Amino acid sequence: MKINVIITAGGTSQRYGMENKLFAPCKDSCVVVESIKPFLTFEQVSKVIVAIHPSYSDELLNALEIAHIEDNRIALTQGGTTRTQTVKHGIRAIEDDCDYVIVHDGARPYVTTALINSVIAGAVENGVALPLLPLTDSLVCIRFGVDAVNREDYRRVQTPVCAKKEIIVKAYAKCDGEYLDDIAVIQKHAACDVKIIEGDPQNIKITTKDDLKTPLCGIGYDIHRFKKGGGIKLMGTLVPCEFAFVAHSDGDVAVHALMDAILSAIGEKDIGHLFPVDDSRYDDADSIELLQTVLKKTTDKGRVLQNVSVAIIAERPMLAPYIDQMRNNMSHVLRIPCERIGITATTNEQVGGLGDCKSIACFATALLQ
Repeated sequence: MKINVIITAGGTSQRYGMENKLFAPCKDSCVVVESIKPFLTFEQVSKVIVAIHPSYSDELLNALEIAHIEDNRIALTQGGTTRTQTVKHGIRAIEDDCDYVIVHDGARPYVTTALINSVIAGAVENGVALPLLPLTDSLVCIRFGVDAVNREDYRRVQTPVCAKKEIIVKAYAKCDGEYLDDIAVIQKHAACDVKIIEGDPQNIKITTKDDLKTPLCGIGYDIHRFKKGGGIKLMGTLVPCEFAFVAHSDGDVAVHALMDAILSAIGEKDIGHLFPVDDSRYDDADSIELLQTVLKKTTDKGRVLQNVSVAIIAERPMLAPYIDQMRNNMSHVLRIPCERIGITATTNEQVGGLGDCKSIACFATALLQ
């Protein structure tokens, strides 16, 4: 079996911004290169035709070189002014002896080999296959006001689409208008059944810069000495014990480490700069209130906290009975489910100041989208 792949890359990214989204950084290289790479792992693929706007041909060649991709199966052809025209240009470049043609958006860099395998198998079975995803949001039609429609009647269309060569060639040869996708062309001009494949929610099409936000990860650490007292606060939860913290604020070492992790992830300075020890406004401050200030910074930067992990190190007090309460408390404060909040407690095996019950320390990581 011989397969040719057409990568549609003829657009100029007007909705994305000033630069062409196809060359925006993504994973190990850029969007369009990452959209190409999975197809190169298939031995059945004998040619990958990138139908690209002529202004960006050199940039693509440079991006492939930077990514150390030297594969003579890759061929460039000129894209069209519309998607339909771009696919037509790609079809003109396919090999005469290929059996199947795959069409894939150059702006879908997260396509997996598993999905590609599925659409190939579907096309072998049925002639044409495409991936679809169900809708989760409710839908309305606004053509004549606001009318609710049944979302079960609709699906989201993805690529890659795979079809027998004669089917897709025939369909596009008859096509004289403009269509939003390949299936619309095939169904109108080739009149064949389509095998529906379950799509991949991660296989998104890059349209705006928000689609390409790289997850951010930060690490934080804090340590506080003990003094005699009647209890300590950890993650906003009061833990009764014979200790208190030697601290400028309430000394919640776990929240302090978490704040530094979040600030580190978004490229901000640590809590020592944000809440200076020589500023009397923060004397005995509630660390949860300080955390709210940090969370606002993430919102201002368009970031959302996804997951936190906190490791508390202390010989005493025994923290296990309070872990669930800490998680529930932080779920409310951080506005993320408990399942995405990891809190562990361990001892220091009686080693050093932590092992001598003189202090408590905490490591934290934060993942933001």
